[in-house]
Amino acid sequence: MMTDSTNTLSKLNSEVRTSRPLSSEQVAKYHEDGFIIVPGFFDLEEIEPVQKACEEDPTIKGAETNFADSKGHSNQLAYWTELGNSWLGVIPRLARMIDAVELLLGGKECYHWHSKVVNKKPNSPGFIEWHQGYGSWYYDTCLFPDFVSAFIAVDENTRENGCVKIVKKSHLLGRIDHVLLGEAFNADPVRMEKILEKLEIFHAEMKPGDTILMHANTIHCSGANLTNRSRTNIVCHYNSASNEPVDLKNQEHHQYKPLKKLPDSWVLDGKYNSVFDTQEFVQPGESYGSLISREGMNK
Repeated sequence: MMTDSTNTLSKLNSEVRTSRPLSSEQVAKYHEDGFIIVPGFFDLEEIEPVQKACEEDPTIKGAETNFADSKGHSNQLAYWTELGNSWLGVIPRLARMIDAVELLLGGKECYHWHSKVVNKKPNSPGFIEWHQGYGSWYYDTCLFPDFVSAFIAVDENTRENGCVKIVKKSHLLGRIDHVLLGEAFNADPVRMEKILEKLEIFHAEMKPGDTILMHANTIHCSGANLTNRSRTNIVCHYNSASNEPVDLKNQEHHQYKPLKKLPDSWVLDGKYNSVFDTQEFVQPGESYGSLISREGMNK
C-alpha cells in the first residue's frame, strides 16, 4: 500500500508509481543515520541476469577503469551515463528507484547523474578509502548535497569480501575536505581519525538484491576482497533537477535530462535487450571531466 508520503513526490511521470514505496519509518531512519538498507529491494530473479553476465565477462566489455588505492593496490570500476534499453540502462529508471530517491530528497525531481559497476575481484587487496560523494561533486559545481546513491548488491556482501562500511550520522558533519590518496580523492585522514573516535562504523552486509540508499555527505569506504569469489555492486547516483552544475564545461554528461520512469515490473517482464552488450560505457582513458579523475574513482 502506498504511504501518505508518496504525496510529496514530484509530478513528473506521476502516472507511474512504485509498488514498493519506502515507509515513513525508513525515510525517518535515512535522515537520522544518513543511509538505510532496503532488504530485497530487487528480487533475485531481477539480479540473476547481471550475475551471469559478470561471470561470463568479468572485464565488462573491457570498460573497466583501474585506479590505485593509497598502498598501490588496484580497483576496477565501469561507468555509464547513457540510459538505453540494456539491463544497466533500465535499472536506474525503475519506479522503485526514482520514487525512493525523490521521497528522500523531499519531493524534488531527480535525474540520473551516472552509474557504475564496482567489481572486487577474488583475492583482491584493493580497498576504497573513506570519502563522501559530495566531497567531489562539490567541485563539479553542484551547490547543494542534493544527491542520493543506491548501492545494489549483485553478490552477497560480507566483511570478508569487502562490504561497504558506513560512518553512521556522518552526513550531519556536512561536507569535509578531501585529498588525493593514491589515485583517488578521499576524506582528509587527519580529520577522519577524529571522526572515527566519535561516530559508529556500520558494516553493510547484504544479500543479492538488498540495496543501500545513501546521503551525499555520508562517509563510507570498502575493504579488500579476501575470498575466492567476486563481490559486485551496481551503484546508481542521482542529483536533484534543481541542483544541476552551475558550470557544465567539460561535463555535459552531468547536464539535467528528464528521466522516463519505467514500471517496477520492467525487468521481470524481460523488457530489456541485453545486460552489457548494448550499453554505452565511459571507456577507460576517455575524457569525461572529473568523472574518472576524481569522483569516479570512489565507491
